[in-house]
Amino acid sequence: MRKIAVITSKGGTGKTTTSINFGHAAAMMGKRTLMVDCDAQGSLSLAFGLNGVQGLSDLLLTDRVDIYNVRQNLFLVGSGKSDIYLVERYLVQQADLDYPLARALDRFTGVDIAILDCSPSINIVNSNVLNYVDSVLIPVSMDYFAMEGVALTLKIVDEIVNDSKRNIQILGILPTFFDSRTKISKTILGEVKEKYGDKVFESMIRINTQIKESQLYHKTIFEYAPYSYGAYDYYRFAKEALQKLSG
Repeated sequence: MRKIAVITSKGGTGKTTTSINFGHAAAMMGKRTLMVDCDAQGSLSLAFGLNGVQGLSDLLLTDRVDIYNVRQNLFLVGSGKSDIYLVERYLVQQADLDYPLARALDRFTGVDIAILDCSPSINIVNSNVLNYVDSVLIPVSMDYFAMEGVALTLKIVDEIVNDSKRNIQILGILPTFFDSRTKISKTILGEVKEKYGDKVFESMIRINTQIKESQLYHKTIFEYAPYSYGAYDYYRFAKEALQKLSG
């Protein structure tokens, strides 16, 4: 099983939207895919109409969890009903505080890909996630503060790698909210490619209102608007990401 953290230290990058549509695209391509909502806000869970259900926080605190089959080949562990602050207190009390999540999630077998949607913050839960996954996907929106978010996220990953002696692959940096009509989108995209080179996906997610609209109806972009730019972009990205994972 390949384990991917979708993570960035900056909010508003389309992180959860990417987790949703990457997960569904991978499932449509025949990959048994597990999504895990690691964000206390529970946006990934809400996107599939699951609110207030047992999930990751309950798994860590009580060793019980419900797994939801949300689409064909697509499964979800929600963020959970337990208070995230209780979870953080629990993790701090562990002798090896960076590994409880890995032990909890290792029980899930028969899955090709696990996608973990992280919070846009530096906390002990994300540290646990990075000690579990083998790959990191960093969405980056085409705005002025984009570069800072990428740099900080890569720094955090490097620190985890150095401390744990684990090998974490940078699956790639995914440009999001690209608008070819604006100078800032073109400028930021150029700067990201110049600085990070082949770490940047060839695919990009163009700005598309139907992507946001799809979440109002608890649908992925492939269900809501299968012939939209958003569906095309996320499917193309998923193919590129899966090729990288298998290469």
